[in-house]
Amino acid sequence: MTKDELQTKIDGFLNEEKADEKSKNTIRKYKHVATLFVNSLPDGEIQKSDIVGVKDKLLHDYKISTVNNYIVIINKFIKYAEIIDSDDDFNFLKLKKYYSKNLLKNVRVQKDDSLDDILEPNEFQRLLKKAREINRMDLYEIMKVFGYTGIRLSELQFFTVEAVTDDNVYVMNKGKGRGIILRSDLRRELLKYCKDNKIEEGCIFTSSDKKSPVNARVLSRDLKMIAGKCRGIKLGKVHPHAFRHLFAIQYLMQNGENAIAELADILGHSSLETTRIYVRTTRKMKKQNLESLSYAKRVKR
Repeated sequence: MTKDELQTKIDGFLNEEKADEKSKNTIRKYKHVATLFVNSLPDGEIQKSDIVGVKDKLLHDYKISTVNNYIVIINKFIKYAEIIDSDDDFNFLKLKKYYSKNLLKNVRVQKDDSLDDILEPNEFQRLLKKAREINRMDLYEIMKVFGYTGIRLSELQFFTVEAVTDDNVYVMNKGKGRGIILRSDLRRELLKYCKDNKIEEGCIFTSSDKKSPVNARVLSRDLKMIAGKCRGIKLGKVHPHAFRHLFAIQYLMQNGENAIAELADILGHSSLETTRIYVRTTRKMKKQNLESLSYAKRVKR
């Protein structure tokens, strides 16, 4: 098939898409991509290498996500053109089943293993400070428990007056249990919170009825409320599980990757592979590491 022959098939391709009740915006986009594709081809008989060449040109001019979007439309147009060239009886069932050796492959993007949109230590401190300022000591203590133990929200219910008093907090999750090691200062702080709020027994942190465990939706809302009062902290970063991520990353950064098995025990992971995700760094950390990279010779003293 030649470039000129492809050119004559654009209108028919668009008419079929209109008949399939595509929106005006979609038709406009299809027309743009099909025209761009044909105009980018060399004159004469079209080879697969010419089609791949168009893909290379697109990659030079557009983002990968845009190119992959265009490839879907180009492949659809190629299949339409080949079907019409061999059989005037076109329908979308044929289009769906039709295979062509001239189709383009999507551009594969290497998975980004960075951990981003995680709370940073300074943001954690700002959240704690703001909770104290507005006298939401319940949120203050909950964030400290999350940030210094790495527990899940569902495990917060096991923080009872009795367990903290005896320094013997034992949590259960999906039928598995583990002991939680409490820092001495956190334990003293929790006991003082209980005394100040006249909590004498049972769960330290409860819902408004003072009986049932903390409601996940309400807690998430309240945490975002605190974040909203802290300029520069993205609301999407602040949720109960975010503190678990923060804890894990800081634990490894301060104790080294050799502590990964230890961290797995603390977090209650049955597989080290689950814990290994925290070995990854954020883009910001990667940039900082790259900025500090040097090939200068060190002067021996």
